[in-house]
Amino acid sequence: MANLTNSHSLTAFQRNARGFIEGLNETKEPLLLTVNGSVQAVVVDPQTYQEIEKEMEHQRLLAAIAEGEKAIQEGRVITHEEFQQRMKERYGF
Repeated sequence: MANLTNSHSLTAFQRNARGFIEGLNETKEPLLLTVNGSVQAVVVDPQTYQEIEKEMEHQRLLAAIAEGEKAIQEGRVITHEEFQQRMKERYGF
C-alpha cells in the first residue's frame, strides 16, 4: 500500500518533475499525486511497475485455471472430437 504521506499536488509535481522522479527511483516508494486534495494518480518507478504487471498476470492465470477446474467439475467440457466437429461445422475446417 502506498504511503499516504508521500502525496503531493500535481502542481508541485509539474514544477519539479525531475526531482520527484529522482526521489521515486531512489526510494521505490509510490508517489501519490493530488488534485484539490484528492489522490488522482499514482506514479511508480519502472521496476515496481513491471513487478506489479507480472503479479497481475500471475493472478489472471490462477483465476483462469480455477475457472477451468470449475468447468470440469460442473461438466461444462467437450471432447477433442466434439470440438473438431463444431469447428468444422462453424468454420469449415
